[in-house]
Amino acid sequence: MKIAYIKENKLNKKIFGGIEIGFFDNNYIISVSNKEKTRVKKRLTKFILKQKIDTLIFSKDLEGEFKEEICNLLNDNFGIDVLNGKKLMELMDFDIVKYIIDIQQVDMKQEEIYIIFKKDNSLNLNFLKRFIENFRMTNVVTNDIERLKNVQDNLLEQDGILISVSNNKRKALKRAKYVLNMNLSKTELEKYKINRNAIIINIKENVKYEDVNFDGINVNYFEITLPDEYVEKFEQIGENFDYVKLYESELLKDMQGKSLEDIYTKIKSDEVRVDGLIGNNGKISRNEF
Repeated sequence: MKIAYIKENKLNKKIFGGIEIGFFDNNYIISVSNKEKTRVKKRLTKFILKQKIDTLIFSKDLEGEFKEEICNLLNDNFGIDVLNGKKLMELMDFDIVKYIIDIQQVDMKQEEIYIIFKKDNSLNLNFLKRFIENFRMTNVVTNDIERLKNVQDNLLEQDGILISVSNNKRKALKRAKYVLNMNLSKTELEKYKINRNAIIINIKENVKYEDVNFDGINVNYFEITLPDEYVEKFEQIGENFDYVKLYESELLKDMQGKSLEDIYTKIKSDEVRVDGLIGNNGKISRNEF
């Protein structure tokens, strides 16, 4: 895994060719000047390809148009991953739900969780275990019935635990208070009738569920706090980077060959905490929950 941390040059320092290369932990820090110039963007993409960089993280001030243009220039190179924090969001899905539950000061053991996903063989269904073990009832809404049966056989029956499984678009989410949307798009999710006051946590992509009667909350991203050792380490990269993406990059280095349980343990031992949630209109106030 070879990472490039891409940031804007804020020092008004003249940089030859518009990009300056630094190094961090055997990876690259690329400072960009004159970001609006086409030749700078082309020089940046040429460097990325020449060095066979496979992972990119953009600073907050380069999100948006600049990032999109670089991604378009790299469009034919499918081996390059632009981190967006969504993988860490998936790995901390239970922590995010718990964060909401704790704000509401309710007993998770007395609550039901609704988890919806479409068939995707890359989705490790063992993620369900934490929800099944901690909620009164886990309701799974999916078209991937066959794989779910295998999970029940291998993971659940030994503990005598039952879960509810359905894919009824009119009824499955009608009473849902907490909805964890693992991988449905806006168009796909809006085919389901969802409780008007539900809290929907969208994992794979940002979704704004817009049924005319919906008065609930869409959660599309999150914020984290990190222990000082990580903060100090990431300060070497530069300011204005999102901690979620930076920690995600650290985690991805260690994930290969690791079980889901090992990764959960790593996040817990690193003392990574959910510190805020982002919706369609920015940060969601705790009072909204």
